[in-house]
Amino acid sequence: MKTDVEFPPILIDTREPHPHPWAGYWQAEHIRGTIPTGDISLPGAEHLVCIERKATDDLIGCLCGSRERFEKELRRAQTIPHFWVICEGSYADLFTGRHHSQMNPQAAFQSVVAMMIRYRVPFLMAGTVQTAAHLAESLLLKWYRQHAKTLAQIEKAAKTLRRAS
Repeated sequence: MKTDVEFPPILIDTREPHPHPWAGYWQAEHIRGTIPTGDISLPGAEHLVCIERKATDDLIGCLCGSRERFEKELRRAQTIPHFWVICEGSYADLFTGRHHSQMNPQAAFQSVVAMMIRYRVPFLMAGTVQTAAHLAESLLLKWYRQHAKTLAQIEKAAKTLRRAS
């Protein structure tokens, strides 16, 4: 991705698969490291911006047997100003039962809706692995560009103030 702002590498949590399922779709460099909450972030910004990656069957598992652990993670995520759950499937996959689980499709769909309301965390349903990967990279790039501009403006203002004093 060509940008006017140098883009840092994407940080992938060490607990994620290696190679990462989305890495082949990214243009940005990616590195592995520890992320306390979530799966993908930017180095040094894990407490500010983070993405939780979910395949559809993994999401269903988090709505069933791993629900307590997943909800604990979503509670921790509330302290991260920009946190998204990106699922490789679609809402239609949940609602129509296109997943490998006996979970009632309506219950799966309503569980996701309830979690979005309860934890104030958006669940972005990308529909495909490729779209999920591009969405994650775009969110991180846009977040970084926005914040890099703000930091540059602060630095410029501080230099102006130092010269004036």
